[in-house]
Amino acid sequence: MDEHGDVIGEGFKIPFQGAATGLWAATSPLLDDRGGLDLEDCDITCVSAPWTPMEDGGVRAHAIDPDEAARLWSTPLVATGATRTTR
Repeated sequence: MDEHGDVIGEGFKIPFQGAATGLWAATSPLLDDRGGLDLEDCDITCVSAPWTPMEDGGVRAHAIDPDEAARLWSTPLVATGATRTTR
């Protein structure tokens, strides 16, 4: 933001806009007992097609793949010789 409170650059949010989704996630009854979601603009993010621009919003399927998450979690454990595999 500049000295007048105007957003500098297209695509940027002002502070309260940037905080809105986190505040919504913390207080919305729609998300009760629903963890592990990707959120965007005070809503649950849709899975976007691989050929769509990221500027259109959404999350790529590989970013929310539970098998990929487990693999990525285990990689540093194996590399360091750690024996604990739970989070």
